Amino acid sequence: MRTSRRCLLIWIKEFVAVGLEAEDPCVAGDWEKQKALSAVNNILSVLNRYSKLTGIVVSEKRCGNVRSIPALSSSLNLSLGRIKHSFVLTDPHLPDMPIVYASDCFLRLTGYLRHEVLGRNCRFLNGQGTCPEILEEINHCICSGRSCTVHMINYRKDGSSFCNLLHISPVRNATGKITYHVWVHLDEGSKMDFSGLSPEIWQLGAVGAVKVAVRSLSASCSLSRLPQ
Repeated sequence: MRTSRRCLLIWIKEFVAVGLEAEDPCVAGDWEKQKALSAVNNILSVLNRYSKLTGIVVSEKRCGNVRSIPALSSSLNLSLGRIKHSFVLTDPHLPDMPIVYASDCFLRLTGYLRHEVLGRNCRFLNGQGTCPEILEEINHCICSGRSCTVHMINYRKDGSSFCNLLHISPVRNATGKITYHVWVHLDEGSKMDFSGLSPEIWQLGAVGAVKVAVRSLSASCSLSRLPQ
């Protein structure tokens, strides 16, 4: 066994040496590069669909750079998925308060893919036209645990701007502790049917639905821990 293994190692070394001494380097052509890129994109597409169903974050970056955020429970993901508004959830207990959930409507509004949003701070929507004073107001309200509604300029993935009616509200669990912040985004230039409601009341409806989902989950978890 040792002799066979030693012979195999010698053969591998000789094979590598011959390859290194080859006059013509092995260079991938455009067709091979395109085929490899297509394969990678297909894999990422499958993983992103898996991420959407499970809440597990999938990133196209290398493992050393993946933003590590805890996955939401499947029950909470399911409840949030029923809310047909453009919103994100951020976790104030994680460094830089990253996005831990993004609705499909938010992705359509901004043009980003889910894996490009999760784990990032909401500031990636800001740009040259974003008012610094409004950002200070948002930060102050978040730090003091208050809700706020602002009008600001934000930017989509393609660089186009939109007038954002943004409502931010703390989301408390069944014990009253702030667990998330919900950010409800509304493009003021879009023609939406608010069913006779004002845009502000329509946004509050989304906030209420998110709070019910979070509190219901935390209450059920608390009950499950009670002694039988």
